[in-house]
Amino acid sequence: MQNFKNSLSSLQKGVLALVVLAFGFGMIANTYRYLSFQYPLFQQLYIVLLAGFIFSLIAFPRTLSLKRLLNIPSKDWLLLFFRVLVGSLIATSLYRQSLVLAKISNAVFIQSIPFTAVLGWVLFKEKVTFKKIMYVGGAYFGVLLIAMKDFSLLTSFGTGELYSLISGMLFSLVFLARKWQSDYLEDKEMTQILLGLSAFVLFLASMVHGDGFPAINFGLLSIGAVVLNGLLYVFNNYLINYGFKRVPAVLTGNILTLEAFFGLILAFLFYREFPNAKELLGGLIIVACVIGMNKDEKNFVK
Repeated sequence: MQNFKNSLSSLQKGVLALVVLAFGFGMIANTYRYLSFQYPLFQQLYIVLLAGFIFSLIAFPRTLSLKRLLNIPSKDWLLLFFRVLVGSLIATSLYRQSLVLAKISNAVFIQSIPFTAVLGWVLFKEKVTFKKIMYVGGAYFGVLLIAMKDFSLLTSFGTGELYSLISGMLFSLVFLARKWQSDYLEDKEMTQILLGLSAFVLFLASMVHGDGFPAINFGLLSIGAVVLNGLLYVFNNYLINYGFKRVPAVLTGNILTLEAFFGLILAFLFYREFPNAKELLGGLIIVACVIGMNKDEKNFVK
């Protein structure tokens, strides 16, 4: 196994990390819904983030030190707070609500839109072609097929699907912000800081919202869901920091479309949800367009 890992290039390791991340995203979509019946929005989020932070201290022991924290460059601190506020407070809250208001398969399919590719063009000057523009347009058409409730009214876009759409854009921005951070912090350190800051910010949001302190549910399923979410947050955050540093933005969009496949399978297994023909067609269009767009990127490795 060690020889296999050593034989992989940095890009290949990043790609492998993002494949595992896509599965983690699909899993967390399903556990979010279960916990939404147990806790209010902000309570649920800070509980699982706090669990994730605790698990990160166990998984990555003796990683952080006060000296390291005090010497983090100011630019990195600004980016860390940006990722917490936009990613954990806003995007995660919207995505959690989308999973309650819409089918899990719908919400997860919409997350497959190639926002990272578009932002890669805009923010990182990655190569733009006419074919890629057509693929992005096709992906948005797929979203309409999934989310439109009544084709006679363009305003009938479902609330849950809309929340997923907005959160997907914000998540992509937050993920790509990893590329702007310096090499001062290792991926493990960044994971612990982001989880700790996110738990604190969402705890404050919960108090401001008037949720109060949570009533502890000692049911086996509830505890298991919190533990599983906490572990997923640890490894998902680590894989985000690891993968998005090493893989071009356009290619990440292709890999993360696997979230739609994993989310669909897991939603069927856990909730017996299956998309209807229109929703399935829209999801397949999204995935096909993103895969096609990334196949068109011949020179993503310099």
